[in-house]
Order: sequence, then structure tokens, then C-alpha cells
Amino acid sequence: MKNKLFALLVVLALALSACGGGAATQAPATEPVSATEPAVATEPASSAGGGGTVIFVISEEPAGLNRYLADAAINYQVSDASVIGLTTPNEKGEQEPRLAVELPTISDDQLTVTWKLRPDLKWSDGEPITSDDIKFTWEAVSNPNSGAFNETGGFDLIESIDTPDDLTAVVHYSEPYVGYLDQFFAALLPRHATGNPEEMATWEWNMEPVVAGPFVVSDWRSGESITMERNPYYYEAGKPYLDTLIFRIAPEPAAQTALMISGEAQVHLWPSEDKVDYDPLMNGKAEQVLVPGRWNMALDFNLSKPGDDDPTASAPHPILGDIRVRQAISHAINYDSLINDVFNGQITASTNPFAYGWYKCDLPRMYNFDMEKAKQLLTEAGWVEGPDGIRVAQDALYAEDGTRLSLEMQGYTGYEPLVRVEQFIAENLKAVGIEANIINYDYSIIFGSFADGSPSKIGDYDMLIYDRLYNLEPHGVVQNDYLSTSIPEADNPDGDNHYRWVNPKADAAIEKAGSTFDQSVRREAYCELGKLIQEDAVQNYIFLWQDGYGFSTDLTGYVVSTWGSMTWDIQNWKYK
Repeated sequence: MKNKLFALLVVLALALSACGGGAATQAPATEPVSATEPAVATEPASSAGGGGTVIFVISEEPAGLNRYLADAAINYQVSDASVIGLTTPNEKGEQEPRLAVELPTISDDQLTVTWKLRPDLKWSDGEPITSDDIKFTWEAVSNPNSGAFNETGGFDLIESIDTPDDLTAVVHYSEPYVGYLDQFFAALLPRHATGNPEEMATWEWNMEPVVAGPFVVSDWRSGESITMERNPYYYEAGKPYLDTLIFRIAPEPAAQTALMISGEAQVHLWPSEDKVDYDPLMNGKAEQVLVPGRWNMALDFNLSKPGDDDPTASAPHPILGDIRVRQAISHAINYDSLINDVFNGQITASTNPFAYGWYKCDLPRMYNFDMEKAKQLLTEAGWVEGPDGIRVAQDALYAEDGTRLSLEMQGYTGYEPLVRVEQFIAENLKAVGIEANIINYDYSIIFGSFADGSPSKIGDYDMLIYDRLYNLEPHGVVQNDYLSTSIPEADNPDGDNHYRWVNPKADAAIEKAGSTFDQSVRREAYCELGKLIQEDAVQNYIFLWQDGYGFSTDLTGYVVSTWGSMTWDIQNWKYK
């Protein structure tokens, strides 16, 4: 503890000089307006209601605020303060109306969904928000040349959208779509302030969006900070209470914590320290708030040959193409020690993608920690111990004799707890004769596009390790992650089956889950899919993070939610 505190204090001066400063101002707070039936702001809002500036410390700069282009978690954490949609999930895991006046109605044949906007809504530039913006959002996201991905899926199932008046959008589907309620939750796009759908990737709006949310970007200094000011036309009268948000980019974990210790920042995204260490370091200035998380850590295996300029599943991976090697890797990981010794019990075990929510599947771990079993499988697969303890191929299924059992394990930068996980797994694998070389990329690469040559998209990797999540409605992401037709390649650049997994039974389970609105039937199908993922050793799910944020003890009004980002309810925050 003392050593950690000393190290943090040493870097404090450097962190402050690099990041600049300015104390957050405070003012008397008013009582909040009800979030269920908000008064609508039809005129520019005043700054009354609390005021002040909140400085966030984040590890990396988001690629942009367009939720349909940027899929990394850091984008959600920042964009949710600004870019909003028709609905939002609350802390109870229930979908609530946001820009919609109520949840939509659906026809008896389940092919027509009718949305109603709140009256008198305005964009941050004062222009009215209308049903045509709902229609434009669909046109833009579904355009094959826009570069957009379907955050919730199903946009390709929309045949047309009628706008009989400025407040009504009638969505017609070619077949029932189970995720209709979540379809426009991520963002509504303004037709008048964006551009042509096929040019979405280069819209100025992506970095300086005209928005409906509580805050608007006023200054973006690349690599340094993003500043937002309160939206004068935000629909809840009197909100937001704060005047200014500043997202300060500080890649080093020690520098992030130092900013909080000094009071230079008020909110800390994902502190690297456990709460038991973090709170004493803050000395009453801040505390770490934890909530059950959705970030599901998994080790992904590439089933296809990397580096062959062929992104399809046609050629097997020379090492991981043999399921026995993938099973051995899973058997080699000491899950209990990782949870209890490395993270002091502040993470919980996970075994499959469906680890929470209404679709939760309680599947037992198929490949438990068993080093002898791991060694046996590797020997059976034709991998014998080499002179330095790392195995080499001898009559292996796909690898040439003498091939070293060496694999890259790719993750993302800027998050020290992930490094702990990587190093722990690498040591576990070394103990059974597998060399795991850790290579971490920034978010823009690890979660990049096919066109930009992201290793996962083009199939040029061995193993990926990162945490991923599902929303209240998972089906669009499930389809894109696991369908055999979702392998990313030139004709399908937005597919995310980066394992290159082809299993007709999995395709059938996914189809079953999307063919009914009965959640019990859907859950059964998802659990069947989860079991197939285990059986084929496509991924090895390891644990769930708890979501942790450092909050200044001067702040109030925030609610930390399993189903939201750190800024999901920023309009309600104020100083005490």
C-alpha cells in the first residue's frame, strides 16, 4: 500500500503539469425534475440548476461520437453524455422512453412498430427533431456504403418508414424483429446536420455532433481533452445541472489516480486499483463505486490460418485448428487463483456469452483447470516438449514438424488490470509448454474495421483477449458474432465472426432465438448456442468485471448502472 502511494505521489507533479487544471466550481443545487415525465425545454435553457465543471479522467481518446461507426467501450463512456436515442435502459434493466414519449406500439402481426416523439423537441442547434430524423437514421445505418455497423441489428429487416406527421414514425418490417425496442436507443441522427449516408465515415458530425443529449462538444483537442457544454435545448427543463464536462486523456494508470488524489479530476473511469486500495489512497476526496458488470472477459481463438491474405475460414490455423490445443489452453488456466488471488474476489466467474440479464445461462465450465489434462491433450495432438520447455510439433495435425508452440495473445492498451490477466494466463500456458507472446494495440486497431486492416477483421491473429458486453436485447450482436455468414471479408466487412467459426447447429440456434418474442424460448436457444461455443472451444469465457468508477465525494445525483455507461444519467448530476 505505502509503496503504491509513494509511486503515485512521485508521478503527481508530472501528471498535473501535463494535463493542466482548474478546480471544479460549485453552486447551490435545485431539486431535480422528474425523469419519468420531464418538462420539455422549448426555449434555450439557463445555467440555473447547480452549475459547475466535472473533469473525467479517461485512458484513451474515443475515435468519434458516432455510435454506429465506433464500437469501443471508450466511445460509449463519452458519447452517452451527448448523443442519445429514442429509449434508454435504466439501472433496473428496463427500457425507458427517452426522445420517444412512450415505448412504441406493435401491430398484431408484429410487422409494424409505431414510434411517437415527445412534442417540441429540438436539436442542439435549435432545429426541430422530427420523425424524419428517425427515418434518416435508418437510411444512414442501413446504407451498405456508410461503414456503419448495426449496434442492435435488424435495420436490414426494415422495409420502409412512414412519417405521417412530425411526431410519428411507422416502421414496417419484412419479418418480426425481436429487437425492435432497442433499435434506436444508441443514437438518433439529424438529417439536416450530418451528410450523405455513404459518406458517414467522414462526416464532421462524428467529432462535432449536433445532438439531443444534455451536453454538446465545444472543444476537442486530440490526445488531450474533450470539452462539452450544456445543451441549451435539452428536452428536460432545468437540466443538466452541470455547466461543463471535460474528458481529460491520461493513458498511464498512475497518472490517472494522481489526478484524482489531487482533486484535479472528479470522475475516474475504470481505476486500475481494487476498491480496498483505491479508497484509502483518495483520503476522503473520492471513492470507487462498484456495480455488477456486463464486461465479459474471454479468450478468442482464430480457427483459420493467419497471415495468408485469406480472411475466410478455408484454411485451418496451423496450431489452433486442432480443437485439442484449444481445449488444452482452457484446461491450463487456473480460474480460481485468477479470481481470488489476482483480483481479490472482485471479479466473478463466467463460462459463456450469456452471463446476465433475462437471457442468462448458468452453464458449468466445460474445461476446468487441470494441468495434467492440458499436457495430455497437447501430447495427443502431436506437440512434444522442446529443449527450453516450450513444445514443438511432431506429427501434429496441421503444423510442420519442428514448429514451435508459440502464439500471440492480442489485447488492448490503457488498462492495467487486463495486463494482469494476460500475464497470468501467459504464465499458466508456459507451465504446460505453450509460449504466449502478449501484444496490445490501442482501441482503434484492436476494434478497427476490415478496410483499416484490423487483425481480428482480416483474420491475422492467433488469440484475442478482451471484454465484451450485450445490451438488453442481444440478438443483433449475437447474429453478427456467431453466424457462419458473419465471417468478415471484403463482401461482408461488418461481420464480426472473427473466430471464423462455421457450425450449422449454431446457425439454427441463432435463427430459433430470433424467430419468437417468447423470452423463455429465446433463452433456451441462446443457452444451446453457449454450449456449442464451449464444445467447439471457439472462445474461453473467463470472468465478469465489476464496473468500477472513481467519484469525487463532492458529487451527487449519479446512479451507477450495470446497463449504462458512466455518463448514462449525466443530466442528473450535481455538486453537493
